[in-house]
Amino acid sequence: MEEDIYSLLEMLIKTNTENPPGREEVLVDNILEWLEPWKPRYKKVPIETGRSCLLVWLEGQREEYIGFAGHLDTVPAGDRAEWQHDPFATERAGNIVYGRGATDMKGGVAAMLLLYRYYREKNEKPPYGILFMFTADEEAQGKGIAELCKQTEVKQIKALFVCEPTGNTLGLGEMGTLWLKFSVNGIGCHASMSSLGVNALEEGIQIVEKFQREWEKKSYSHPLLGKESCSLTKLSGGVKINMIPERAEFYLDIRTVPRLEENCQRHGELLELAEHICKNQMAEKEGLSVSVEVLTDRPAIEMKRESSFIESLLQSAEKEKKALECSAVRFFTDASIVLKNISVPFVIFGPGDPKECHTTDEKIEISQIEEAIEYYKIFIEGMGETRVF
Repeated sequence: MEEDIYSLLEMLIKTNTENPPGREEVLVDNILEWLEPWKPRYKKVPIETGRSCLLVWLEGQREEYIGFAGHLDTVPAGDRAEWQHDPFATERAGNIVYGRGATDMKGGVAAMLLLYRYYREKNEKPPYGILFMFTADEEAQGKGIAELCKQTEVKQIKALFVCEPTGNTLGLGEMGTLWLKFSVNGIGCHASMSSLGVNALEEGIQIVEKFQREWEKKSYSHPLLGKESCSLTKLSGGVKINMIPERAEFYLDIRTVPRLEENCQRHGELLELAEHICKNQMAEKEGLSVSVEVLTDRPAIEMKRESSFIESLLQSAEKEKKALECSAVRFFTDASIVLKNISVPFVIFGPGDPKECHTTDEKIEISQIEEAIEYYKIFIEGMGETRVF
């Protein structure tokens, strides 16, 4: 099994799907070639040129289907000179495999594919049908899963497993994500006569600082997810050292926690706060123009530990003498978009240490992928006995 996992992981990682630009269609075709011996029922779902999602069906004893989701794109490798292990060579050191996407989340994709192979080679149907959902663009706008949610087959799933890295713990929720872009326009002039201009960089910095101070007063904590965050992650502006910049852009990454009593309104309130601060700043500074754009808006989501779905997973593991921990993830997954469109129980569960995501020399343990596959089998068979839907 170990060599099978490595061979599949090698194909997945060597197929470069850095987003941007994505190029997931190449990997979709490679996956279909790998699946060819089992003549799968599948559907390619294009989202744009060179980018596709893939649905693969595994028929079950019942007509209902459970969804298993995994994304095919990765974040960029960045400066390859910083890597000790080539990000696309799939270098191996015993149980460890290095490469961009090893943990996030081609390890999870490998587990999904090997789960499919297990049932096909066993020549037995699982209790429920399984709809494997391989998505594009998860690392950006989530265009792939948004397109899949339009498909009738996806709308009919009864539960969702998101195979993102949780270290094989039961991920009961994820933080919400709000990305804001502030576009600041001032008045340029010679730096020696700065009073004649409106410095877009300085004004933007003041806006961001005011927003972060107000955000801090309204931030919350969660027992599994910890404290919310608001980070300035990117800025641009200025042309030359002796010119007052007339344009600047600032980007904020805001992470929120689930709060049932106001979950649907949380991001709207933060956007209103940003717009209010910009309006006041413009009123104070003649010649200043500022706009706010929402780049990503994904709600915080959560499953309760005592829900029948989560209880069934815990009980299934307990029957096999396996103790499972509950956790939650601070990053967003395709689940946040699925739950906007379909009301289903979900869990985030997959191989790999979440701390490895987006890092230089990203790596995963082969044994974690093998363990994840075994857990998926336990969950599926256990759900057939408990019938939680």
